[in-house]
Amino acid sequence: MPEKIYRTGIYARLSREDNEHGESNSISSQKAICMEYISRHPDLELVEIYDEDDGYSGTNMERPGFQRMLQDMRSGKIDCAISKDLSRFSRNYIEAGNYLEKIFPSLGIRYIAVNDCYDSLAPGSASDAITLPFKNLVNDIYCRDISVKIRTNLEVKRRKGEYVGSFAPYGYQKSTEDKNRLVVDDDAAEIVTMIFGMFKDGFPILRIAQRLNQSGVPTPMEHKRQQGVRFQTAFRRRDVPQWEYNTIARILKNEVYLGNLTQGKRGTPNHKVHDIRLKDEADWIHAEATHEALISPDDFMVVSELLKRDMRAADDSGQHYLFSGFLYCGDCKQGMVRKTVTRSGKKYIYYVCGKHRKEKNCSPHSFSENRLREVVFHAIHDQIETVMHLDQVLAFIERLPLEKRKSFNYEAQIVKVEEEIERYRKLKLRLYEDLADGVITKSEYTEFRNAYTARIEEKSETVERMKKEQAQAATTGMTNRAWVKAFAQFQNISELDRRVLVALVDRIFIYENKAIEIQFKYRDEYELALRYVQEFEERPAAAG
Repeated sequence: MPEKIYRTGIYARLSREDNEHGESNSISSQKAICMEYISRHPDLELVEIYDEDDGYSGTNMERPGFQRMLQDMRSGKIDCAISKDLSRFSRNYIEAGNYLEKIFPSLGIRYIAVNDCYDSLAPGSASDAITLPFKNLVNDIYCRDISVKIRTNLEVKRRKGEYVGSFAPYGYQKSTEDKNRLVVDDDAAEIVTMIFGMFKDGFPILRIAQRLNQSGVPTPMEHKRQQGVRFQTAFRRRDVPQWEYNTIARILKNEVYLGNLTQGKRGTPNHKVHDIRLKDEADWIHAEATHEALISPDDFMVVSELLKRDMRAADDSGQHYLFSGFLYCGDCKQGMVRKTVTRSGKKYIYYVCGKHRKEKNCSPHSFSENRLREVVFHAIHDQIETVMHLDQVLAFIERLPLEKRKSFNYEAQIVKVEEEIERYRKLKLRLYEDLADGVITKSEYTEFRNAYTARIEEKSETVERMKKEQAQAATTGMTNRAWVKAFAQFQNISELDRRVLVALVDRIFIYENKAIEIQFKYRDEYELALRYVQEFEERPAAAG
């Protein structure tokens, strides 16, 4: 009869990389090896089995099964731990040495690694003080090598435009033929397009969330669970999942609905540090046209622009006020603020300069909402008629024989737009000097910087479009007039609504002298077409 009976716990662990070795490394195989060893040693009595660490890396010492075993060691439930080999216990060279040389001895724990022929209580175990660190180091190197291979493989897949996420984004699902390809999930895709459509039509994000909750539409998390996906998220806050502001906002900002993939945004620094961190944007991997798009580029761009603006919602309708996010002071360029005044029992609505209302550093620029509706409606109506007439002239020119057309000077126009881009870049660079010299405030610095950035992006997109048109100009002239359709769809409007503003208007400036300046969308395309017509009309008669 042995002098002491050790209360023994079997520890088994299987990580994803260990699966490559098949049944020999399985949890059941590990437990069988340890139980057979215990059966041959009467001084060992099996008390507990810790086998819940299936899928955990050996470099992660916060594994639930491992932590439960440590707790039982400290409480005295067990005083001996046994595993198939040292790699099951840990693949972290430093941590393994710390536990085997310090923590376990201080707790009076005996440790046995069967296949490595290691028993901390056996005679001669002190000599293992030299060989044991080398075994742990080999295990550590193996884990690092696996980590590098996995990371490299994932990066290659991302660069090829293959989807490597654990779960498909809402609106998509993984293809049954190829798990690295996204296909449309019809039910969820319908909700995605509805969310974008409602936001474009003037519904605030919170109102969209309320409407979805009232209609009983499952949240993205619930939708995945209904499909049988084992899905966990850190965003869940309630027992019954509800659509919330952040859920809708994440959908509206996600470029995956354009058919593009941006992956590798987060990751761990190395195989030993398991804290997931956000990477620098320069390290993200972007691939375009990797799957079917749910939202058009134009609609996504409109929504992205609206998300940047100050959008106020009306309490009665649950929708944005008509001019929310569109009105700016013509002098200080700050947003205009909606103000309601009651006189003789009647309500009057005005817009005033936001900077004047807050700091009194600008004049009121007060303007009646009713009058503004009238002015803007007629301006939009006139712009639509102008665009349609211009389109008719362009169509007439395109019907002429090729030799009677005049090739538009794209090179000169591209150079002109690029000069504008450079001018805005220089203005943007000077802003910091103006801020340092006290010429502008920090809030003004941010406002101007954002405005210049937006103009640079807008002009850059125009240059790209012009270069594409230039390739077709010799044979097709100004045939590509897709932007005209945006105006054509509103030819018969009888009143101003938010849908028209979102589709056609960029910004509206109100000046102190009551002058109104409306910046329409597609103004670069409009000016390009106008110059094309003017050049054609200015040709000498003999050239025709």
